Amino acid sequence: MKIACVTLGCRTNQHDTAEMQTLLEQEGFSIVNGKEKADAYVINTCTVTQRSDYSSRLAVKKSLAINPEALVVFTGCYAQLNSEEASKIHGLDIVLGNADKLEIANILKKKLLNPGLSWKKSSDSEIIMSDIHKKRIFRTIPVRNFQGMTKAFIKVQTGCDERCSFCTVVKARGKSVSDARENIIYNVQQAVASGFKEITLTGINLGTWGMDRNETFSSLVRDIIKLSGDFRVRLSSINPMEIDNDLIRLIAETEKLCSHLHIPLQSGDEIILKSMRRNYTRHQYLEVVQRAVTAIPGLGLGADVIVGFPGETEEEFENTRKLIEQLPFSYLHVFSYSPRRGTEAHQFKDDVPGNIKKQRNKNLTQLASQKALKYREKFLGQQETVLLENQRDTKSGWLKGHTGNYIPVILEGADALKNSLVPVTLQKVSEHQVTGCVQ
Repeated sequence: MKIACVTLGCRTNQHDTAEMQTLLEQEGFSIVNGKEKADAYVINTCTVTQRSDYSSRLAVKKSLAINPEALVVFTGCYAQLNSEEASKIHGLDIVLGNADKLEIANILKKKLLNPGLSWKKSSDSEIIMSDIHKKRIFRTIPVRNFQGMTKAFIKVQTGCDERCSFCTVVKARGKSVSDARENIIYNVQQAVASGFKEITLTGINLGTWGMDRNETFSSLVRDIIKLSGDFRVRLSSINPMEIDNDLIRLIAETEKLCSHLHIPLQSGDEIILKSMRRNYTRHQYLEVVQRAVTAIPGLGLGADVIVGFPGETEEEFENTRKLIEQLPFSYLHVFSYSPRRGTEAHQFKDDVPGNIKKQRNKNLTQLASQKALKYREKFLGQQETVLLENQRDTKSGWLKGHTGNYIPVILEGADALKNSLVPVTLQKVSEHQVTGCVQ
């Protein structure tokens, strides 16, 4: 039987999907592309914004358009937070909680491979949902396939103990819990042995790994980069207060560790940061970034920013814009505030008009483009190591990949170069595209 998986949202979701695929393959299911006809579709959802909710629902509709008789499973954060609402989506058969994802193979076996039961679609959805807030042991398995990608996402931690007023993560993922160091090392080794050239460490609040074990995240990174093999390590999003001097030193001194940090900002204004319940101030964010930029040559620096948070005045927005202007970001992810049910901020008056949000978003997006171009121009004519991906650039048909400091590059080359770390000279730089040639 054929199973298709569709993943929305973060890198942790990508890892979760890869785990589910591994378990399904072990039980004899065949994994196919989400655009192909399958006997079942597993939709791993996201609920960060209203747009994420819409995309998750749309994925169900698209799957049923391919095969109206397919069994459809809805899992992930949307499913976890809004199980009753999700169960009413037309054509949906199972709503599966985040803590229950590793039961996917057993569930589909009972439904589709039970010789005494011929499964047929019905109008009712089944909700399978454990209590995400119960004390639990971290569960993960080695993964050898990430939907055809050249990068392996290794989940080292899940959950979050912060209480950001706009965020649904605590309710969707539960409290922070860390995987054991030995298990993480083993999972990394398995991924490298399977041919992955880039290992991305991921988690819901990545830098808090080890706090429940009296260990530090930087010590885990140190052990991983000591492993033998032709691969590099990248960190996914990490909050500023979890970036210590040891981690900065490791990035600065270790070629195997990518010179790239994605440090969520959300706002550059003290009042808004406090209203968001972020655990740092403007000054603390600035200090962490300046330490990192000073120590790490050519650091690729990204951030998430929210505009139009309840109560955000023009002056407060300007404080954010000025801070971004001051810092050497190489890219930004800019979001217009979207009220989320179940959060503290949902009770706040959403008092920034939509047209103002749109203009502020455009303002920061344009600034981000200017800063991206300025950053990339510094590397013109230089040689950088690029991991070339399995999929070619859709517009040019050229090979594509990223440098260690996360500059996207396209270049002409043969398929034999795919999934390899290649020295590339950056030849042409623009806001939208960087072209290079193999050396």
